[in-house]
Amino acid sequence: MSTKHFINDADHLVNAALHSLTFTNPSLAFDEQNKIIHRRPGYTSQVSIISGGGSGHEPSFGAYVGEGFLTAAVAGTIFASPNAEQIYKTIISKVDREKGILVIVMNYTGDVLNFGMAVERAKSSGLNVKMLVVGDDVGVGRARSGKVGRRGIAGTILVQKISGALAARGASLDEVYRVAKLTADNIVSLGASLGHVHVPGREIVGPNPSCALESGKIEIGMGIHNEAGTAQIDISLPELVKIMLAQLLDPNDQDRAFIRIDSTEVVLLVNNLGGVSTLEIGGITSEIIIQLEKSYQIKPIRVLTGTFMSSLNGLGFSISILKIVNTNIEDLSMLQLLDDASEVTGWAAPIRKSTWEREPI
Repeated sequence: MSTKHFINDADHLVNAALHSLTFTNPSLAFDEQNKIIHRRPGYTSQVSIISGGGSGHEPSFGAYVGEGFLTAAVAGTIFASPNAEQIYKTIISKVDREKGILVIVMNYTGDVLNFGMAVERAKSSGLNVKMLVVGDDVGVGRARSGKVGRRGIAGTILVQKISGALAARGASLDEVYRVAKLTADNIVSLGASLGHVHVPGREIVGPNPSCALESGKIEIGMGIHNEAGTAQIDISLPELVKIMLAQLLDPNDQDRAFIRIDSTEVVLLVNNLGGVSTLEIGGITSEIIIQLEKSYQIKPIRVLTGTFMSSLNGLGFSISILKIVNTNIEDLSMLQLLDDASEVTGWAAPIRKSTWEREPI
């Protein structure tokens, strides 16, 4: 894993990267002091959706701020949660509060604590705010996760996309929260990596043991903040994908059977952790799809591939599977919300709904 960087000042790096979002999307504004990316005033009033977390996971979350997605995102330093004051300022001063606010946060102790404190403070001020905690990672099963629950990883982006689209359609806060939770409850994700990452600005001691795995080893279930996985093994890609899909989909795995796929109505998201070539991600995606159809009779109705939530320049990938379920909203499916247009730089879904549904010749 590379320990060389063009920018070694971590604080400057975070602010410069956030500032760049205003150049690539002119509808955004940047509060540098509080590390907040938010939509500029003037958009139609709707339920506001806020998210955030530590930096180092780009394009999450600042690049998902914009029409049809997030209203604002607040960033911490690299791999560290923003503090409660930053989050509170986002809630009270950076978004439209008229229709209510949904805060979506990944399940990490610092994020849940700091976002939770800010949300409770906002509620005590009379604001209508709800918070949803997303934990989609099956890398840590029930036995290890205990009361803490599963970690949040790339499946969180699907929750944000669907809830952002519903908010843009004018739904109420209660409805947006309900569908967001329904989505979160039907996602499973799992990552694998060839090594841990080096954080810019941190001292390297010795031959960099913190980043390296033994030659040929792959770590299954490694977290997006260098958290240890469940196993380090020497294995081929087909064998790796077989193990990962079993952990995601095997209904007999009592430790990890979080959802039961009883239809082929699923969305597949293959996420680059930041350092895998586009060529190799393509090969990985093909292997996943082949095994899904062969072993599970699943042919995804949407396939999304790219960098959605990185771990700096991590040499790894994650698989997320969303089970499409009924939203109980007349003439509006979860898939339609996923297909709805958005205006953000981080979302890579350029294929139209009509193209997906066209019968192959």
